Amino acid sequence: MKPRPLARLAPAALVALAAATAWAQQDLTAEQIVRRADRDHRSRDERGVVEMVLISEADDQRQLRSMEILGKTGEGDDDLNLVRFLAPPTVRGTAVLTVEATGRADDQWLYLPALKKTKRIASTQRTQRFAGTDFTYEDLRTENFAAWTYRKLDDARVADVDCFVVEATPKDPEETGYAKRVISVEKARFLIHKVEFFDKQGRHHKTLVNRDWEQVQGLWRSRQAMMEDHQRRTKTIWRFTERAINPGLPDGTFTEANLERGL
Repeated sequence: MKPRPLARLAPAALVALAAATAWAQQDLTAEQIVRRADRDHRSRDERGVVEMVLISEADDQRQLRSMEILGKTGEGDDDLNLVRFLAPPTVRGTAVLTVEATGRADDQWLYLPALKKTKRIASTQRTQRFAGTDFTYEDLRTENFAAWTYRKLDDARVADVDCFVVEATPKDPEETGYAKRVISVEKARFLIHKVEFFDKQGRHHKTLVNRDWEQVQGLWRSRQAMMEDHQRRTKTIWRFTERAINPGLPDGTFTEANLERGL
């Protein structure tokens, strides 16, 4: 029997593989989808510098800021995060340290350079806006899987790609400022393109959009993120100007003592 050319076999094999992959993706639970979006793009640690633009309701009042973001993978689902302003002089040095803690409230500290002291952020303050941005203190942590219940909604097209859509509702409504979040995760690469936030009255409060994706040392990262507050009619836009994956940040970076050293 004359062998069939490999060139004719390859397309059929690729179609079968793609179909099998698609079926496997459809079998994922809502929590597995969100966990994979976290796991597939996780680094040991990283550093980034962003240019931040705060836009008012009229779009004619803009504030420009620069900020350093440091992150490190901790134990289990708990990470360490440090956000510090670099400019302008009015906010330079202001920083927030978040030490995530599954099963209890995270530890968060705010450093105010004018006072040269660190203030612990109470759990009741975590729904407040961070330094006049459209991000709250609770928005500065990574996904808290232990605190949310996930369910799949109908798939959707977001940013011209097919996405899973997952609804996250809090297990303890008193621990968050949101009644629910709706997370859109790209099926092909498990990238989070959009997160919609709903307030305690069920109204659409904010939308986070990640765009302009690039690979950095094999991991996908968005160059730009925008948080839009639909009720206040304001926007906060982050544009990354620097990013380093796995630079080897020491644990001492994420301590209250280091926070107080300032810039």
